[in-house]
Amino acid sequence: MQKTSVFSRIKDFFRSPHGILISMWIAFFLFMASTASFMPYTSLYYESLELPGWQIGQLGSIRNLVSLISSIFLAFLTDVLQRRKLIMRISILGIIAALMIFPNATSFMTLLPIVVLYSIFLAPTNSIITETTLNALDNPRDYSMVRVGGSIGWGIVVLITGMLINDPDFGLRIIFPIHIFLLILLFAFTWLIPELKQTSKSGIEKPTVKDVLNMLRLPVFLPWMGILFLYGATASSISNFLFLHIKHIGGSPTLMGTAISVAILGEIVALVAAKRILHKVGSRNMMILAFVIRALWFAATSVLKSPVLILINQFIGGASFSFIHAGSIAYVNKRAPSRIGITAQAIRGAFQFGLGGGFGALISGALYQSVGSTALFRIMSAVMFAGLLLSMLLRRVDRAREKRTARLS
Repeated sequence: MQKTSVFSRIKDFFRSPHGILISMWIAFFLFMASTASFMPYTSLYYESLELPGWQIGQLGSIRNLVSLISSIFLAFLTDVLQRRKLIMRISILGIIAALMIFPNATSFMTLLPIVVLYSIFLAPTNSIITETTLNALDNPRDYSMVRVGGSIGWGIVVLITGMLINDPDFGLRIIFPIHIFLLILLFAFTWLIPELKQTSKSGIEKPTVKDVLNMLRLPVFLPWMGILFLYGATASSISNFLFLHIKHIGGSPTLMGTAISVAILGEIVALVAAKRILHKVGSRNMMILAFVIRALWFAATSVLKSPVLILINQFIGGASFSFIHAGSIAYVNKRAPSRIGITAQAIRGAFQFGLGGGFGALISGALYQSVGSTALFRIMSAVMFAGLLLSMLLRRVDRAREKRTARLS
């Protein structure tokens, strides 16, 4: 009876306005911590199986492209059913099932279906947590203060995982049990995440495919999604080949984990400042700032030969993800109808991580195989500078259109 009472009080706390924000902070922490133990180290794991660079790139591309389709479908299903926690729990169980059989695969063809299964269920969870947080906030600009929980979780676990991989008693296969353990914690925690309902069942229409198409037809919405595609394509070279680059210039798994943790520290600092920056410069300028930082990051990474110097560069680079993430979420959230909020965020993620990440992984794999990681990052720096010019041009066109619309009204 006492246990039930304690659990009830805990559950009631997480239903309070302050408790909801804490629950979403914890949800971000657990989800990002679980992926931090696995995703940054998959390229090392694939290389340990003696897969060539182009196959490593293909597996990364397949993961992103499958996530593109499944994220939008499952996110739309979630918007229609309004059963966020149910979809989230099914997704978590699906990821765990894929991870249970992952270590048994030792070739490209046996890894392929497992990567597909993993990607199908990985996709919707982040969109559900993101939209639930945005709905719970009085001011969506406060999102970055909640999302920082994910950055902290990622930074802690990626460092611990790198240390364990460096220990001969554990090795690379430790990434699977850590990922599963943290997902089990997240699965259990879903019972403490409140199920936020629509404010008026009778006053809000159910989402339809037409809502999604209307959003995509908004002026310059798709061009800005194209900018996110370009960012995601270049960022894919980091997620798939940064650790291999560090390895080839003499870095250890511990240093790899430390490099990501330092980047996360920069990400956390930027997320804390994101609300004020977003208020001052707006979502579009925030995305442009992300391009400036990332272009410089690629240029520096391509010339640094000391693994230790990479750490300094990582801190600066971490801010880029925070700015593109907070800026793009704010941009989409402002333009999407609330009834398709999860779908809208899934589409944003699909352009950046699905289409962009998938295409980028293919190109990066081919470039890594033919010219190596140093030339790969040099090429990506040039692409990012081109993307910076395109985004600045798009902002100018967008502002001119808004001024014309204001004069006509």
